Amino acid sequence: MMTPFILSTLNTYKKFSAILCNVNIHTPVFCVRSLKNKKSAVGVENLQYLSDPPPLNCFLFAGDRMSRLAITILFTLLMSIGSPLSAQPPLTLQTHTGEEVSLNSLFGQKPVYLKFWATWCKPCMQQMPHFQRSYEQYGDKIQFIAINIDLNDNADAVAKVENQFSLTMPMYTDHTAKVAKHYEFLGTPFHVLIDNNQNVIFQGHDADQPLDNTLRLLSHNGRVDKVRLLNEKQKSGTQLVIPKDAKKAVLFTTTWCDWYLADTRPQMAKQCVLAQKYINELAVQGIDVEVKVSQLWTDHNAVAEYVKKFTANMPVSIDYGNDLFIEYGINSVPSLLIFENGKRVAKREKF
Repeated sequence: MMTPFILSTLNTYKKFSAILCNVNIHTPVFCVRSLKNKKSAVGVENLQYLSDPPPLNCFLFAGDRMSRLAITILFTLLMSIGSPLSAQPPLTLQTHTGEEVSLNSLFGQKPVYLKFWATWCKPCMQQMPHFQRSYEQYGDKIQFIAINIDLNDNADAVAKVENQFSLTMPMYTDHTAKVAKHYEFLGTPFHVLIDNNQNVIFQGHDADQPLDNTLRLLSHNGRVDKVRLLNEKQKSGTQLVIPKDAKKAVLFTTTWCDWYLADTRPQMAKQCVLAQKYINELAVQGIDVEVKVSQLWTDHNAVAEYVKKFTANMPVSIDYGNDLFIEYGINSVPSLLIFENGKRVAKREKF
């Protein structure tokens, strides 16, 4: 069965061929423009013969009516532009019952407010009353989505916070950490405001006047004019070399879990200390060891302080974009992965 994309492409191919064969057109010029929406590629716009200046964002071709090769090349190009097979997998969130929900399915005609948070995050707790008040004020005009980042958290802790602050907005968990990565999340609390054209127009950590002003403007017509749109930055992926003929230990942790969680999650804070001491001992034994710290609330100065505090005599680096945390399914720190002969053989979370 042919998909709408294939049918559209075949129709375009026929039109291209017909124009090339038209003896009344001496120098045919074509514009091909992919037709896409915000969610996925859905097809190709009608090919048109151009007598006026071409529209924006199109490919221009000067055709030879005798060139069948040109037809083949263009047809191949059309098949590659906007092909559904090349679309990225949808971003998903998880409900409290474990059901996976596409993030795009939550985006309707209204603008969207994403709030990333964690139960152990003190500023998150301080901002919860503001978050609930904002939802009560703008919830009919803005889609509010509370997203727990699923790091050292569980359903019971989330439910406790939900009850404590009488939160009534939709609650989800970023169980893959890919939604946070997509919006260049750096630390909780994190606010992302998206207009009804799915442009990110605001990102920040504070529940302050700029956030309130943007919410108010968004509630009017779903757009905020003259606001600098935030473009996705290209970052090189974090590298992790696993030897094919030796043993290696990789500790996934943060630069702050030993002190920031000392009051709210004392056992977790203790485990972070013990884990670093343990991997220090492995290094003394001659085992190849490495530490990857989450980019959450971290910069190079924080890494330097961490290395000095724990006398870490092994490579310690930031996992930019949390690529490795995502790749290896790390949702609790500390986590130690053991590799032998290029294969992962063990995971340890208690020390």
